[in-house]
Amino acid sequence: MSKNFKRIMLIIALLSLNVVEQAASVVNATIPGMAKSFPQESLVNIELVTTVVSIFVTIFVLISGAVVRYIGQRKTAILGLIIATISSLIPAVSTNFTVIFISRAVLGIGIGLANPLAISLIGSFFTGDTRAKLLGWRSAIAGVGTSIMTYLAGQLLVFNWHAAYWVYLLFVPTLLLFIFFVPEPNSTEEENSVSTQDNEVKTTTHDGLILITLLTLLIFVFLSGGMILAIKLPTYFIDFHIGSATQASNAWSMYNIANVIGGILFGYAYRYLKKYILPLGLLFYGLGIFLTSFTRNLSLIYFLCFATGIFGALVIPYIFNKISESFSTSKAPFYTSIALVGSNLGSFLAPYSGQLMGQTAVKAIFHSGLILIILAIIILIVFVLQNGRRPNDSKIKIN
Repeated sequence: MSKNFKRIMLIIALLSLNVVEQAASVVNATIPGMAKSFPQESLVNIELVTTVVSIFVTIFVLISGAVVRYIGQRKTAILGLIIATISSLIPAVSTNFTVIFISRAVLGIGIGLANPLAISLIGSFFTGDTRAKLLGWRSAIAGVGTSIMTYLAGQLLVFNWHAAYWVYLLFVPTLLLFIFFVPEPNSTEEENSVSTQDNEVKTTTHDGLILITLLTLLIFVFLSGGMILAIKLPTYFIDFHIGSATQASNAWSMYNIANVIGGILFGYAYRYLKKYILPLGLLFYGLGIFLTSFTRNLSLIYFLCFATGIFGALVIPYIFNKISESFSTSKAPFYTSIALVGSNLGSFLAPYSGQLMGQTAVKAIFHSGLILIILAIIILIVFVLQNGRRPNDSKIKIN
């Protein structure tokens, strides 16, 4: 096999892992069918079948770093994929609710082990603009992949709710790609070639802890703001007679479509804007949310959600690109895991964050947008001040 072919297959394998990362929710439409099959179970317990995955993902995202230290990134990813593939298919054949529930928890374990590696392995094999481009593509591929899986699960649902779980057979190609085309980065020619080209300065342990703390807090606030908009938008539509809950859902769909486009554009934007992509993306993201709280026109809200989705897709890839730049190959998976915990907690705690932002939907959206704008301005000022100093005047940089 040619070197170019192996490189292409490596890229496909790494990007396809991001679909696995977000695939837990593609079978949410099975809840009504499961409720009929298990009338003795409460609706809350049935719904927990879909959400219990995220709890175990959060736990095992942190454990993943420790596993990597013992068996390496490649074997950890393969182990996670094997666990995820087997456990995800159990509901397709089992009629025991307890077994199904446990299998979904185990799915969270598999996804949690593989999850950080969807990002850190890109940083292990690629540098510079190529790495930035792939980190942007990862969110786009994840969005398209999960949309396709959700559609296929809906088609399989025509037979029965068990059949919808066969959609997880799509995990198998990713597993095979990792087995045959993804080497262990610490002992490959690819890693050696990357190392010789990589002139980026890695942080010290002390500086690294401060940096990852700042980035984790940033991703927490960012995800909280976005999820507050998602959660409060239907209520906001109804309160001000803007439209129906379905139209609010359509507005959020516009956001998700734009996220895919923004992810594709990230690599190109990063090439020209470099560090300033963070405050500018965050500023216009917050501004989109902020302006939505003043808007009562349906078409304008659609436009704002679309614009917000594009700019929001520029922030997350930057954060993970910064982690790949700042930490060695051996440390990057662990620090990526910490940032992912901030991401998961930001989404999970959004309903509570929304309450803190305001008692009404419009106040919550207004304040979350305002906080993001203020945060963007602070980061922009810090970047400008850092540029005015000599390189050794300040050790901790988030640019």
